[in-house]
Amino acid sequence: MNPAPIEQKQIYSASIRNKAFPFLILAIIIASQYYYDIRRSERPLIPPTIIPAQILKFGDLGLHSAASSLMWIYTIQQVGTHPKKIPDLIKVVNDLDPKFGYPYAFAVLILPPLGFKDGGVEIALRGVREVNTDWKIPYYLATTYHIFFEDRKNALFYFDIVARMPNSPQEAKAVASRYGTSKTVRDQTKDIWASIYETSNDELVKERASRYIIHIDMLELLEKAALIYRQKYGYYPKKIAKLVQPGILKEIPLSPLGLEFYLDESGRALAK
Repeated sequence: MNPAPIEQKQIYSASIRNKAFPFLILAIIIASQYYYDIRRSERPLIPPTIIPAQILKFGDLGLHSAASSLMWIYTIQQVGTHPKKIPDLIKVVNDLDPKFGYPYAFAVLILPPLGFKDGGVEIALRGVREVNTDWKIPYYLATTYHIFFEDRKNALFYFDIVARMPNSPQEAKAVASRYGTSKTVRDQTKDIWASIYETSNDELVKERASRYIIHIDMLELLEKAALIYRQKYGYYPKKIAKLVQPGILKEIPLSPLGLEFYLDESGRALAK
């Protein structure tokens, strides 16, 4: 018996499945969006349902990477409305495709300010194991250890990895190589965020970096104003509102991070 017809049928069936997959996904998205819109009109901001990757794999016709990419798009859309669901959604994305690198990096940079410091680190550590060629994962992980944990030892460890990676961009490599040598922790932090802004193509990440840079600039502005106040009166103001006067500040700036500025006894500007 000639096996060629059987092989041709198999190839043809595989071709049909591959061509049908985008239409299947499109139909699911349309149906889901329709159902979501109906429910949203009844009950606004309904949390997304977390479907385990094992179940999704049954319906993706073996195209796990494509399903992961579509799930990632869906996950990004939930950041502003359902931030508490993002850790679980990202885990589903990488359960579908463990080699999809960017969600690991995104998680460790975006989740800590949302209250998921440990969750972000856990996701990134998996990413370091699964995708050892993506410099963003250890770089963003080092950033989180530096800023949100104040853990200089782990920050230095992962920055050192980035400094030795051949594919890391020069901006990141430079910051990673000189980590710990800046005059102040604040200067170091500002350099890190500036490098993230310069090297990222993700608008959400660039916006986050920009906000932190502006926040640090405001801290520096307030400290300069406090110094002028001290030169004028001989002591630092007990309340930051005292800086609002002619020759010093017209108003107290608002932090883009939603934090409230204050001064300590030595005139250092802080935020909470």
